[in-house]
Amino acid sequence: MFKKIFLLGLACFCTFTLAQAQFRAGGGFTYGARFEKPGLFGRAEFQIKEKLGIAATAAYYFPRKDGLLGVTSTRSAISADATYAILSNDWLDFYGIGGLNVLFFGTKVDGVANSRTNGTSVGFNVGGGIRYKLDDSPIVPIAEVRVANKGQNELIINLGVLYSF
Repeated sequence: MFKKIFLLGLACFCTFTLAQAQFRAGGGFTYGARFEKPGLFGRAEFQIKEKLGIAATAAYYFPRKDGLLGVTSTRSAISADATYAILSNDWLDFYGIGGLNVLFFGTKVDGVANSRTNGTSVGFNVGGGIRYKLDDSPIVPIAEVRVANKGQNELIINLGVLYSF
């Protein structure tokens, strides 16, 4: 009985929260300063309160190949973050961001059998960004800088566009 009441309460809470939330989704270009390769990212954001939101981001970096040694490095990352609008007005949001970051990486040496290695690293990230609100448009350009620790250990720059639903 307790389980049913708990699940019903959770469903009502989620429905109410999502009904109040502003949802944005989109993507753009990302750059990892340590990996030294650009990539693409996708993001979904829920604005829960006026200043508080949550975001999920997935990034794919283009492979880095060292032609001299024949080593190819790949990486991708996902992050779950909280955002807080530090300064906000009708056309601009300055926000802080922080959360959990999971990095997936791999290395392969050409011409060597069984030379592929893969790994995962979990860490934290912190940073800030700007959302520019265009006049009566659902399109929201963003620029973001963050620092990730642990396996990624790098400065990450994201430039993109989100669509408000």
